[in-house]
Amino acid sequence: MATDWLVYWLISPLGAILFAAAVGLPIIMWRLTLGSDFAAIGSKPLALAYLYAGIGLTGVNFVACYMDFSSRVASGILAESQRWSVVPGWTLYSTILTLVIVLPLLGVVGVPVAASVLKRGLLTPGNIAIFTLTVWLALSGLGWCFPGNEWHRAHRLESFLMWLKDLLPGTLFIALPFMLAIYHGSRSYRLRAIDGQKPSASPQ
Repeated sequence: MATDWLVYWLISPLGAILFAAAVGLPIIMWRLTLGSDFAAIGSKPLALAYLYAGIGLTGVNFVACYMDFSSRVASGILAESQRWSVVPGWTLYSTILTLVIVLPLLGVVGVPVAASVLKRGLLTPGNIAIFTLTVWLALSGLGWCFPGNEWHRAHRLESFLMWLKDLLPGTLFIALPFMLAIYHGSRSYRLRAIDGQKPSASPQ
């Protein structure tokens, strides 16, 4: 495939170093954004967020590869007997490839936003839903603004709807689990913050 060089590069020593940096820098951003609250929150919510996002990314790629294989079986290109010798490899390949996009987005957008709203006590299910919707629309709009061929230029509305459809699984199974993991992983901190507000809110 045309992107083989990228996958091979990502699993090389240099690629592994950059991969570690892509994970390490968000940890630094997490600590800096939380400031003094990091001592109470720790790194557990962030670790859970990356774990859940990773599981979601793998799941999305697996389903896409499974459906792609099924369509090729229906077209007579591949045999059904090859499914479980091909789909896992496709899934691993596509997961490594999409990390190039997912890791920077999580590190540059997800981590600072999550840390900021958590520190301010604004990490709620409602705000998570708003964040997820915003990310979905923003990424779809960004892709729509840069059409890749004449068909997309000629069919602008259909192109936008296609972007919405294509990015919905990733948004639901990567961005949403990422934020929910931070929400649940910081539960004890949020409860302590609420309890700490009760005395000041009660009448003297």
